[in-house]
Amino acid sequence: MRKIVSVIIIFSILTIASASAMAKQDADVCRTRCRIDEGVICLERDPCAPENEYLLKTAKDCREEPVAKYMPITKLLFVDILSQVIRLDKEFAQNVDRLTDEERYILKAELLERKGIDIFVGTKPLSPLTREELAAVLKNITIEKYLGLSSGLPGQMFDLKNDEFIVYDVEIYADEGKGFEAWERKKTFEESESGAKHYVAKLDSCDAAMVVFGDNEKGKIPETGSRLKTVYKFFGRDDEMVTECEVAMLLSDPDVARALKDKYNPSRLLTKANFVDLLIKTRHIENQLPRNYVVLTEDEIYRLQTEILWKHGIDIFVGTDPDELLTREELARVLYDSPVQEIIGISDGSQGQSFELKNAGFIIYDLHTYVDEGSGYEEWYKKESFFESSLASEDYLVRLDSGNYASVYFGDDKQGKIPAVNSPIRVTYRLYAPVAMITEDDIICVLGRIVPVAETYIPPMPPPEFPPPTDGYDDPASHY
Repeated sequence: MRKIVSVIIIFSILTIASASAMAKQDADVCRTRCRIDEGVICLERDPCAPENEYLLKTAKDCREEPVAKYMPITKLLFVDILSQVIRLDKEFAQNVDRLTDEERYILKAELLERKGIDIFVGTKPLSPLTREELAAVLKNITIEKYLGLSSGLPGQMFDLKNDEFIVYDVEIYADEGKGFEAWERKKTFEESESGAKHYVAKLDSCDAAMVVFGDNEKGKIPETGSRLKTVYKFFGRDDEMVTECEVAMLLSDPDVARALKDKYNPSRLLTKANFVDLLIKTRHIENQLPRNYVVLTEDEIYRLQTEILWKHGIDIFVGTDPDELLTREELARVLYDSPVQEIIGISDGSQGQSFELKNAGFIIYDLHTYVDEGSGYEEWYKKESFFESSLASEDYLVRLDSGNYASVYFGDDKQGKIPAVNSPIRVTYRLYAPVAMITEDDIICVLGRIVPVAETYIPPMPPPEFPPPTDGYDDPASHY
């Protein structure tokens, strides 16, 4: 048995509630829980967010290894997870996979310092993360969560989904058709009149923070269909030690992750200048710029870059304004001539297996899927369902998850054939545009995958043209 104490701090007033002792047996709904597993993290990640390998591993240990619930998290692991959450990979100037743990930690600590998180520089990577250090990272972010819609019934209750974490500076807003308006917190509805826009905050038996509205006699009921949201800050657990499980639960929350990225590494809307610069770098042709280009103005660099892209067949940016936002049509014209081709996995022979395309939330079209069962790649056929498929039908389905990542699904040998064991699965498709607004993150996710794996070959410069000799020597070297 273990006592779990949660603290809810609302409008900076500390309210401490000690829960009754809670057993760890599976039947106990209030047991200490790690609600996150690999599947949930995959489904909840943003459309362009790559899988967070460190968070996945930590969440898996949290779920499968009981000791992880009490294992202090090291600064190294926390920095690795945080760096992927806020997409610090945009700042990397080198392949971090080739670095040692200590070198990787030093690099990321320095990059985090530039973002305003300066607590890791000069510290030991394997030392435990302290409660104060976690609080220092979280204190500058504000979480915004949508609670749902009002049913119009009295005594409605909404869960803040704080998962037993300490939250503070809580604000509740209701949109009754005229935009979100802040409501006021009261200790009880005894202080409220029938039309008063008040709410009461409570802890349930599992230490979840709940918001309760009135009954139109004591406290107003939000009108039917009103949108409700909350804004607050996170502190963490009410424990001295920060565990791997706590961090896995906290940073896998999509609202927390979004707030962290918006604060520490926001993605800018994509201008033509940003896009052209990314195209130059991902195609590895930046060495075609003059050596002294860094001293040129931004407009001069843009003109040079557009001329280089024009020589490589991309002519839509010549003569354009670098500060204009990139349009979907311009992006589509660039992506059309660079289809994606990738092996998405190897069949294990199981029923209903699926393979993610890693399309990064982009709309895809012209999809073709090929399976090599030992005699070379043969194209299989996309269907809307396996309803008409037999055990020999070389069919597949395509489905989107909540992050708009597409996956290819195969059958069960009754409706749709199962690819033979160890058969590689290859796809080709074209990308159109991201589902949401075009940002730098959207482009970084895909540009590196639509060009050949090998770097673009740059032929050597031709020999210089030498003036006619005047000293009797015909050797061009004498004129250097």
